[in-house]
Amino acid sequence: MRPKSMLLALFLATTGAAVAQDPFVGTWVYSSQKSPKPTITYGIKDLGGDRYALTGSTGETTEIKADGVSIKSPSGATVSFKKVNDHTWQMDRVQGQTMVRTYTVSADDKNLVLLDVFTGPDGGHEKTTTTYARTGPGKSIYGEWKSISLEEEVSGEQSFTIEPYGKTGITITSAANKHRTDLELDGVQHPDKNSESAKVETTSGSRVSARHIHMEDQVNGKPDSAEEYEVSEDGKTLTMVSTALKTSAKFTTVWDKK
Repeated sequence: MRPKSMLLALFLATTGAAVAQDPFVGTWVYSSQKSPKPTITYGIKDLGGDRYALTGSTGETTEIKADGVSIKSPSGATVSFKKVNDHTWQMDRVQGQTMVRTYTVSADDKNLVLLDVFTGPDGGHEKTTTTYARTGPGKSIYGEWKSISLEEEVSGEQSFTIEPYGKTGITITSAANKHRTDLELDGVQHPDKNSESAKVETTSGSRVSARHIHMEDQVNGKPDSAEEYEVSEDGKTLTMVSTALKTSAKFTTVWDKK
């Protein structure tokens, strides 16, 4: 083998080894048992004229009329909202996957149950039932609420695959909807070219260490959330912690390597 060929073969071999050693690369499966249940807050205000202000734990507020007509939320989702009866409301939300949310207020106005049914493009279903207790004054659906229980039902496994992207980045592909997100990991805000929300949402990422990636999300050019992706020392577990910057609410999910 000539010297140049030997050098090229050595370069390709070491590059392949470096890619193989990236602890993030692989397929990750969601573990409901290992993922702690978050405490979620929800605020609902009466704006008059059958209009509502809905504010979740992330701090995003959507002002909407209960007429079933679709609008765009601040994050770019397509949302509609309607009143079914004096104790029940329904929201339809589309952003990559479809969510139908049913709001049910107890007869004594002390509890609120949110039943969320998610349907992915592949037909897969996920259902979460969150029960809230009222934390302040209010009647009917209006007021401030705090979660006291959360239950999940998933059809099949939830997973995603991470592959190398460019020189230092990664590509994350969801198994449910096949959505591909390319992350440069250069510390610069980039839109997700494959997302419906690309016009309003951007993400930056950087490697803190070989096993730790820090992400920052912006909506309409303003900081919205921060995320930490960290792989365990044995390479078998990926923990993702998302912090809403407006409210400091944290959401933690744990994933096992397949």
